[in-house]
Amino acid sequence: MGGTTRYATAFVWAVLLSSGGLAQDGGWEESIRAAREALATERYDTAARILRRAQSLSSRFATDDPRRVVPLMELAKLHLQRGDYAVPEQLYREADPIARQAWGADSTEYASLLNQIGRYYHLRVKYAEAERFYRLAFSIRTRHLGRDHPDVAAVVNNLAVLYENQVQYAKSETYYRTALDIRERALGPDDLSTIETLEHLARLLHKLSRPGDAAPLEARAREYRRTAASDPQTGDPGVPATGGETQPAVLMERSEPDYTDEARIANHEGSVLLQADIDADGRPANLLVVRPLGLGLDEEAVKAVRQWSFRPARRGGRRVASRVRLEISFRLM
Repeated sequence: MGGTTRYATAFVWAVLLSSGGLAQDGGWEESIRAAREALATERYDTAARILRRAQSLSSRFATDDPRRVVPLMELAKLHLQRGDYAVPEQLYREADPIARQAWGADSTEYASLLNQIGRYYHLRVKYAEAERFYRLAFSIRTRHLGRDHPDVAAVVNNLAVLYENQVQYAKSETYYRTALDIRERALGPDDLSTIETLEHLARLLHKLSRPGDAAPLEARAREYRRTAASDPQTGDPGVPATGGETQPAVLMERSEPDYTDEARIANHEGSVLLQADIDADGRPANLLVVRPLGLGLDEEAVKAVRQWSFRPARRGGRRVASRVRLEISFRLM
């Protein structure tokens, strides 16, 4: 990538535990960690009980302390993982005024929450609400970050998927091309986000009966994936680690995710990008959706990856925990 600038984004509530500007509270932090571990192993009742305790502890914090948002967002995640899509709406409503007070209604942190709520409504096929939250997030991010920032491209890409789901294909194409232009320039051609948008746009062009326009995009996506796969920065699991180097975790067994009825009906394809911690026994935990696809496919990807097994990373011949990013593709046959 040479001198290309690299960007990294994460949902605010997922990184608050390491925020140096917040006062520390061991009981609250331990509750959140324990709840996330319970969620990762599908111990939902345990996670819910711990999160209620964390919520109670957070009530002692100042009204503008963003930690008050975290238990609500984790509870929303819990219900989504259980397939209960109604409860998170109330949790988001509770989190919204707290987040606005903590970060300000015109902050990029608050825009991350708005974008997440937009994804929730998108999943629920409540397209008007999804568009409203996406557009609010877009407005804030554009104002603070400029139109050429990858966080802006993320919202534009979400809107493109939304319009595609609504069969507003011409509008969707415009948004995909805008997101692609930003991502290629800001992240580079072999970034997974860039490749995903290329593939989305190619799929849309097939729907528009324009295979000739789709073909070069598909060729570019294939070439970029080859480039990304051969990038030395990604590591080569077939080469033993030497000295102090770490040999990355290697996927050994996998189960394929199920396609949701909503996604199948909408002819919705693409890929979900997950972040996972692989422990020293090769088990995935602490799964986080980095790049969602919507329509229930994010939850199916998480459910599948929980069943995967890895050869754990090694350093100096010893097994060690590591963090990986996993791209799970959904294609209709």
